[in-house]
Amino acid sequence: MAQSPYEAIIAEVYAGEHDIVIKGTRKHDVLESVIFTPTDWHLLRKCPAPVLLVKNTQWPENASILASVHVGSENETHIDLNDRMVDQLKSLTDRLGGQPYLVNAYPVTPANITIELPEFDPSTYTDAVRGHHLTAMKALRQKHGFDEEFTVVEQGLPEDVIPDAAKKLNSALVILGTTGRTGFSAVFIGNTAEHVIDKIDCDVLALKPAGYVSPLDPATAI
Repeated sequence: MAQSPYEAIIAEVYAGEHDIVIKGTRKHDVLESVIFTPTDWHLLRKCPAPVLLVKNTQWPENASILASVHVGSENETHIDLNDRMVDQLKSLTDRLGGQPYLVNAYPVTPANITIELPEFDPSTYTDAVRGHHLTAMKALRQKHGFDEEFTVVEQGLPEDVIPDAAKKLNSALVILGTTGRTGFSAVFIGNTAEHVIDKIDCDVLALKPAGYVSPLDPATAI
């Protein structure tokens, strides 16, 4: 059976032990937005190496590079992925220039809670959530030597907060962590990183968590 383009690319990643996959994107002729193909999405979900999706345009002057971190979680996978993204951010800005930023979105108060629990105080809850994320962001930035002015913590969905921050900060590249979920669970649950990527109009570098095993790993083939 003939391989699809993404299967051939991932097979070459394994065969050649490559460190990164760089893939070009194109803009929609009418909408002027970046179009991501099925091959792009398959690579984002299944490629074991980092995937860099690039636009066919020059980087803007005085550009920034953003890392979309998830500081509200105590999950070891998220914590490790945050560290990997920040290390990559520092490495890229050291070599390419540009101002690095750490960006984090925290959730809004679910409306159904206020309806089901009349005594619930949404403002107190929101303040507590924001405080938790600010404290976690402080710990992450201090761990990696970042000043507070180069961090962004905003309320809202990541697919709204991250693209908006990228636009405001003149970002040339956004670094994201992807879980690599595949199959029915990915379709049903949805992948936050993919929702973010679909709204970003700049280059994107997607990293997988440590220990990620691709469904196309030849070592797991039967």
